[in-house]
Amino acid sequence: TQRRRIEIAHSLVLSERQIK
Repeated sequence: TQRRRIEIAHSLVLSERQIK
């Protein structure tokens, strides 16, 4: 579903920000 995709995208962004 679209909602699930948004949640995954948010997690990815958070992970990227943490790594950086």
